[in-house]
Amino acid sequence: MDPLKLLQKLGLTEYESRAYLALAELGPSTVREIVIHSKLPRNKAYEALQRLEERNKVISIPVSPRKYKISGPETFKEDVDQMQTSVENLIRVIQSPKRKEFKDLFWVIKGQKAIMERMLQQNKKTRKELLMCNRLSVMGYKYLQTMRELRDQGVTVKMICKFDVKKVPMFNAWLGTGVEMRVFNETKFGPLIPRISIYDGSIARLTIGSPEVKSKEDYMTLWTESKAFATMLRSHFLNMWKDCKPIKEYIKKRNL
Repeated sequence: MDPLKLLQKLGLTEYESRAYLALAELGPSTVREIVIHSKLPRNKAYEALQRLEERNKVISIPVSPRKYKISGPETFKEDVDQMQTSVENLIRVIQSPKRKEFKDLFWVIKGQKAIMERMLQQNKKTRKELLMCNRLSVMGYKYLQTMRELRDQGVTVKMICKFDVKKVPMFNAWLGTGVEMRVFNETKFGPLIPRISIYDGSIARLTIGSPEVKSKEDYMTLWTESKAFATMLRSHFLNMWKDCKPIKEYIKKRNL
């Protein structure tokens, strides 16, 4: 990550970050030297250095003209440790609400990136069975690694996808993880493959994407922890599975 953005992530303002980086690159310096190097307005440089000194990030050296230098960069590690502790405490609060009689069973996730990240997290939590219908538009190396780990743990992983001769290397990569794969039966189930996943028969997702939705930022997933809904999707998946042929047969026919 860019150092300027990292400092801002750690709680500094843009001006404070620029002044701090100038000191990091120049060493002990006067305000004039910092202004020239960072291209900060002089009044903003003074304000930023004052706040940095108050936060014990820099110290001033009593010489004429006054100089500033970085004070113990390890304080950022302390800030990160405190932030980590705060985040862990926040997660505990979120996961232990006082009112437990209400539970969200359905919610919507928007955007392909957010959807894929949520699926990856849930993949890693699966313990017995993972069933999926996917278009496999990207290779997804993190997903492949997770599939290997699941298979090593004895998790049953089955996938239905559309066959595309251009994607044979991708199919082989997935098969290499131990995933059972079959080709979607368009003749029986129509041209649009449902994008679904069922995790351990109790959590499921249903995604609406291309070609119905053009922009990846507008992809939408209905995510549910309703066991009744997950059971319904699981039954639908297994019915499709029976009428789909192993993808290895398609690859073999084309001598690929």
